Amino acid sequence: MQDKESIAGMSWLVLLIIACWGGLVRYLIDVKQSKATWSLINALAQMVVSGFTGVIAGLVSIESGLSIYMILATSGISGAMGSVALTYFWERITGVKAP
Repeated sequence: MQDKESIAGMSWLVLLIIACWGGLVRYLIDVKQSKATWSLINALAQMVVSGFTGVIAGLVSIESGLSIYMILATSGISGAMGSVALTYFWERITGVKAP
C-alpha cells in the first residue's frame, strides 16, 4: 500500500513542477516580448499562481477522466496561462463572471 501512496504523491509533485515550469516559461516569454522586466520576485510570484492554477487544472482533468499524459499537459498549459486559466475555471465551475 505504501508504494501506491508514494507514486500518487510523486505524481502530484510532478504535476506541480510542470505547472510552475509553465509559469516560468510564461514569465520568460513576457520578458522577451518586453511586457515585463526581469525580477526574481515577480518570476516566483508567477510560478506560485501558475502552480495553483496547474493543480486546479489537474483536479479538473482527473475528474474528466483524462490520461496521466493529458493531465500533465493540461497542467502545464494552465500553468503557462496563469491567471487567465484561473478566471476561466472560476467562471466555468461557479457560473459566476469573474470581476
